[in-house]
Amino acid sequence: MDKTQERKLELLGFSVETIKGMKTIPRVTMYTPDGRKMDNLPADPYHLPRYMKRGFTVNPPSTKPQMESPDGFPCETCGKVLSTKLALAGHSRSHKET
Repeated sequence: MDKTQERKLELLGFSVETIKGMKTIPRVTMYTPDGRKMDNLPADPYHLPRYMKRGFTVNPPSTKPQMESPDGFPCETCGKVLSTKLALAGHSRSHKET
C-alpha cells in the first residue's frame, strides 16, 4: 500500500500501521505463454490484470503434447471439408435433395 492510500484510509478513520519484515507490494511467480518462469513480479491490483492480458498464468503451461485433430470431415455431396461432425451434419442439411 502506498502513502496516498494510507492517508486516504486515515482520513476515513482507519488506523494504518506497517508490519516490519513485510513487503509493501505482494509478489508472485508467474509463467509466460511460452513457459518461461518469471519470479518476484508485483501482484497488486494494477499489475495482475496487465499480466493476465498478456497471457501470463500462475500455473506453468502443460507440457503434455496436444493431440492432433483430423483435417476435417468431407461433405459427400460437395466435397467441402468441415472441422466437426456436427458442422458436417448442419452443412449436409443445406443441400437440396434432388
